[in-house]
Amino acid sequence: MMMENTQLAPKVKATYQAIVQLFREGIDLNNLTVSEITGKAGIGKGTVYEYFSNKEEMIAGAIFYELKDSCQSLYDHLKQEKDLYGKMNAILLSMEERLSHTSCFFRAIHIMMDNSAISSKLKEMVKSKGEDELLVMDMLGRVIEEEIAFEGELTKEDKAYLEMTVLSKIICYAMYQFNLNNGAKPERKAMREMICRSTCREIENFKVMLAGDVEE
Repeated sequence: MMMENTQLAPKVKATYQAIVQLFREGIDLNNLTVSEITGKAGIGKGTVYEYFSNKEEMIAGAIFYELKDSCQSLYDHLKQEKDLYGKMNAILLSMEERLSHTSCFFRAIHIMMDNSAISSKLKEMVKSKGEDELLVMDMLGRVIEEEIAFEGELTKEDKAYLEMTVLSKIICYAMYQFNLNNGAKPERKAMREMICRSTCREIENFKVMLAGDVEE
């Protein structure tokens, strides 16, 4: 029953925005009620069922919509950067500026990994998404492919490995940011630079390897 994200009806968008806002405020989505959602969205409880079959569909749709929208927005921003170092730096800076969003991202990952009805619905949405709909791994995959272009063809295993390598660095930087809020005071700029250089070296090693394979 849920509409495609590219064609959101105003009340569907209001519902999603209400859920995302409640999520950022720390609400446990598994215990969230329809009344709380519609109250935050400013729409009638009966009206929301004209667009959704149940609460789980509302919440899963909101998480999917927010993740997709954030990833597309960030990817569009990354297009302005000339090289991989600049793109990685932009990603890390975005995490610094939107730490509350980063926290929500980790909570969303946790939801996807549990066995709740929300998780099941969200996994369905991720599995059936279109090729032009970007989530985190899709965004990183495009960045990597753009950097590797013309050096050779990546195998699925190589691409998956590089995506996980880059994601692991991003996750570690997010944890580092949370530690900063707890009193640790190491230098952000220096840490960003080390992560960006490390990522570039990792990708460069693959480019060299692929170039060698092409020559052979």
